[in-house]
Amino acid sequence: MPDTDINLQLGLSWAEAKKRLSQEGFNALPEKKRHPLLLFLSKFWAPIPWMLEITIILEILLQRIHDGIAIAGFLIGSSIISFIQEYRAQRALHSLISRLSSRCRVLREGTWVTISAKEIVRGDLVLLRSGDIVPADLRVIDGEIEVNESMITGESLPRTVHEGEILLGGGFIESGQAHGIVIATGAQTHLGKTARLIEKAHPPSQAEKVVFDIVKSLFWIDSLLIACISLYSVIAVLPFSLLLPYALVILIASVPATLPSIFTLATAIGSKELAAKGVLTSKLSALEDASVMDVLLVDKTGTLTRNELEINNLIPSSPYTPKELLIWAALCSDPLAENPIDKAILKKLAENNLSTQDLPLNFKRYTPADPKTKMSKALYIDKEGKSVTVVKGALSTVLKNIPAYSTEIFNRAKELEADGSRVLAVAYGYSQPDNLVGLISFTDPLREESPVLVRKIKSLGIKVVMVTGDQELTAKSIGKKVGIGENSITLPNASTEQLQEIEKYDIIAGVFPEDKYMIVQAFQKKNHVTGMTGDGVNDAPALRQAQVGIAVSNAVDVAKAAASFVLTNPGLMDIIPTIMLSRVIFERILTYILNKIVKTIEVAFFMTLGLVAGKTFVLNPFLGVILVLYNDVLTLSLVTDRVKPSSKIKKWPIRSIVIGGGAIGLMLLAFSFSLFVIAKQVLGFDTNHLQSLSFLVLALEGQATLYLVRERRHFWNSWPSSWMVLTSAFVLLSLAIQASLGIGMEKIGLGPFLVLLGIIIFYMTIVDFLKVRLFRKLQLS
Repeated sequence: MPDTDINLQLGLSWAEAKKRLSQEGFNALPEKKRHPLLLFLSKFWAPIPWMLEITIILEILLQRIHDGIAIAGFLIGSSIISFIQEYRAQRALHSLISRLSSRCRVLREGTWVTISAKEIVRGDLVLLRSGDIVPADLRVIDGEIEVNESMITGESLPRTVHEGEILLGGGFIESGQAHGIVIATGAQTHLGKTARLIEKAHPPSQAEKVVFDIVKSLFWIDSLLIACISLYSVIAVLPFSLLLPYALVILIASVPATLPSIFTLATAIGSKELAAKGVLTSKLSALEDASVMDVLLVDKTGTLTRNELEINNLIPSSPYTPKELLIWAALCSDPLAENPIDKAILKKLAENNLSTQDLPLNFKRYTPADPKTKMSKALYIDKEGKSVTVVKGALSTVLKNIPAYSTEIFNRAKELEADGSRVLAVAYGYSQPDNLVGLISFTDPLREESPVLVRKIKSLGIKVVMVTGDQELTAKSIGKKVGIGENSITLPNASTEQLQEIEKYDIIAGVFPEDKYMIVQAFQKKNHVTGMTGDGVNDAPALRQAQVGIAVSNAVDVAKAAASFVLTNPGLMDIIPTIMLSRVIFERILTYILNKIVKTIEVAFFMTLGLVAGKTFVLNPFLGVILVLYNDVLTLSLVTDRVKPSSKIKKWPIRSIVIGGGAIGLMLLAFSFSLFVIAKQVLGFDTNHLQSLSFLVLALEGQATLYLVRERRHFWNSWPSSWMVLTSAFVLLSLAIQASLGIGMEKIGLGPFLVLLGIIIFYMTIVDFLKVRLFRKLQLS
């Protein structure tokens, strides 16, 4: 039913309201709770878990139960940790719903009644007064009000809403009274659309995508090797029973069994460390993505600024002084009110050690600001008993009572307004306030640390872009002060060419709330790993869509629940340790990937060459399982490794990683296969002894490889974590016992084992010198 068809004297009938309620539903956001069990099961539904699950099935089919159980244990353990960390993210929509849980006054069948806000329907006539929360999206039909929508639009200054204008649900009425007709409820409101955007937002995880691409490439290499060896087995008439164990070991070498555990443990430990510094992590993958974040979109209000009004200019009219102007303004302010303008004036008065008692006036009455008059008024009695009226309000309103005023002051007011300041005039008089004392301008001040923060973030190689609803001139002024830059664009007026080059701008002004989500997507489409800071309801979809969403300490619950990180300390300085810790995690995961490539290349080709040269399987099933477990145990200790974070962004250098890892893998292959040939041809080792030697060589090289690649410089340039050293010592001791006693393998002896260990250390030192030059050339160091 159109607004014009509503009877403004009677409102809706109860029957009509009930009908609409049944058709359109409650004035509440649709609550889509995800069952915890489904959330947990989703951890098993992704490309890398699929690879692990296929491997587990193959292990069971080949009756390698213990190996399958070990891989399943890694997968389940990492899923449990990830589930616990991310379960809190389901609360995002719940806090949105709570904003519509108030009560409101509506006209039903000619009688004003108070009902639950969730029961109002489209077409209801609602009465709004100071202190009310706007229950739904409304069109004002009479009256004027001041509404604070900072938690919706992000703008700190209250907005005056006139007849015919739209009010968004969730705003707070600061002053005035008005009637409005409900035009949208529930999911159709601005808040409802925000909720749907939060549900839609699914940022890609860069680290997991890169790792999966690399592992997929290795998988195809192994598939090619298996195809070639299958052809060879047909030509050489090798038994099929020999081919199956070979194919399975090759497959296991390529599947990252410990990858989910490495990702989850590394980020979980990192999130615990950040929590101690006042940064809460709600999305673990963001800790990986923050390391390669190259663009940070910064919301102005409440992020770069303090989201509170402050006097930035006192412009007295002759013959008054700034102090006199401040006192007269304070005389027309309510010390008990929560009005941000009055609070700013009284704060400035106290800072200057001034008092309203400095003027011999006795207080009689105070009238707060009203949207119709656009000014507050106070009545005093002077020492002669005369009435003195003091007013403070909009420039155009106050100047109506002043016959003559300086053109210079008027022009100055326009300049300040153009720069984003809010300007009020102060006047007083006896019969009427016809003496202009001066002008006061207010602004939302910068946080003290904002310029330093921007400078530090830029020094880390990250582009900072300010996204604001302010006009372009105001935004450029702020951008210049904090050091972001002045290359700006106003979104509504932008051309198609400008939008396609949005990444070139430092400031995006004139942004509507719903635009922020699309801006984040625009940067992501340009292949930027994008971060976003914010505090309001309007920021929530963008915070969720960004790979790195950061909610500041004063953010609403919706923004906090949608973000990847929540800062508990004021300001944004805690972003810096978050970025640096993420780069530590990046280096640990890079070490894992390099190690995985080296071992896959070496093991896959060693198994292939061994099968071709010896026409036998170079590892028995038991030794294959033990080799995997030894490597995995030490690999897991990487999550505690001591790492120096990079001061620059290191995008995932896939080509360099593959070339570097492949080259080292081939160096190790040349060494290990040479030992195999010498043992077979020169020393005359039988099959069992060859299997034992192959196992020891691959196991010891697996230990050495991790220490080799964890340090991009020479391996002695940094000391690994205590946990890595202890784990390595445990593995070496176990290998020594196996070699000495012949557990699960043909006995080699402690002496030959120590000789083999010394030879491998010597060879690895040579490889280390070649690695340093290689990594420097590939820009991995």
